[in-house]
Amino acid sequence: MHRTITNRVVSVLTLAVVIHAIVLFVALPVLSRRLAPSYNQDRFADGYDLLAENLVAGHGYRFYPNTARTLMREPGYPLILAGLMLMFGKSLSAVKLTNMILALLTTLVMIQIMKDLVPETKRSSKILLVGPALLFLFDPGTLIAESRGGVEITFAFLLTLFIWSVYRAIRSNRCRDYVVSGTILGVTALVRSTPILFPLFLLSFVLYCDRRRAGRPVIFRNISALVLATLVVLSPWIIRNYLLTKEFVPTASVLGVSAQAGQYINERLFDGKPWWLLDREASRERDRIARRLGLPFEDGPGGYYQTFYKSTDEITFSRYLMAGVVSEYKRSPTLLLRCLGQNLLNFWIAGKTWGATALNAVLQLPYLVFATLGVIYCFRNRRRRPVSLLVLFITYYVAVHVAILAQARYSISIMPLVSMLCALGIYAVQRRVGEREREPELKVVDV
Repeated sequence: MHRTITNRVVSVLTLAVVIHAIVLFVALPVLSRRLAPSYNQDRFADGYDLLAENLVAGHGYRFYPNTARTLMREPGYPLILAGLMLMFGKSLSAVKLTNMILALLTTLVMIQIMKDLVPETKRSSKILLVGPALLFLFDPGTLIAESRGGVEITFAFLLTLFIWSVYRAIRSNRCRDYVVSGTILGVTALVRSTPILFPLFLLSFVLYCDRRRAGRPVIFRNISALVLATLVVLSPWIIRNYLLTKEFVPTASVLGVSAQAGQYINERLFDGKPWWLLDREASRERDRIARRLGLPFEDGPGGYYQTFYKSTDEITFSRYLMAGVVSEYKRSPTLLLRCLGQNLLNFWIAGKTWGATALNAVLQLPYLVFATLGVIYCFRNRRRRPVSLLVLFITYYVAVHVAILAQARYSISIMPLVSMLCALGIYAVQRRVGEREREPELKVVDV
């Protein structure tokens, strides 16, 4: 029986991979002209290709040969693109194939995490075995992200791998497993630095849930090992940034830019203009600020970012923007609350146009509803602790964006985690429906 179920699962997953590849390499390119105004697919995004090209050409880590070495983007993904360019040239097909492989690897890691969430995964439930993989692979956001030269799929794989390593470390309570987890977190932060502060929340989680089994000294030792391993991986980037600016910059210098864009867009979001136009207006406002500060710059990728001729100017500009945002929020706390509320929705559904936003809402709502049901199912079936870790990370990740800037494409990287909860919700509904259908058969009628 078990072998039959396993064979069916393998068959379903194999068919899914084939269909997935057809959609990615055949269907999406055909639809690209129709989708292009709303979604950035079948292209390189966010200037990562420019950084990779300059690395390959020997110009260093910068957007243009004549501008300064930049701190605006973490180096992980440009290094991956540079490696692909060295082997295949500037080939979007090679990038798409790499994205697809990473998406498939992500599903394998998801299966391992599911075994920590519910014991049923090890036995007979096909929904729990293949459901998360199918939900992630055929999420339209995943497919669009795979079709472009952007960071989302790589980041999704690393985030999922990090969460699996944390489950493994907590279960074993061994210092070396926490070192492995910290190493993965360091690599993840080199791609995007969003999860870099999560160890603080992980410490609180383990202290609350595991203090009796592990003991406080051991917990502090383990989390310290994780943080140290993370810093060791990040150290080349940190040292490089210090040599350029004489300042400690562990991540990227884009925080002020993101905060200014988030405030500008949310303040005017319902004035009738689409998201993409407000985003452009925010960029033009940054142009004016940079000129007023006397910071020479060149228009960055797509005319969006400001690329400077001194690395120190990036830091100065970002800090000035951040200070302006904080000052505006202090002056108007209601604006802060409004931006936080809107960003909470924007994170899941905001697209470049109102039509794209409406479509995103239709696609995301079922995921969120069933994910919520999945969390409730775990809490009711004595799986509170394992699912709480997943919920904690999702909450942390969303909160980081809610405080600064949020749009639907940022949610793609945590869709593997959401898909696992969603599959649990579907499983819970299936069980509930099955129990109701069997109830009449269990009744005994006295004659």
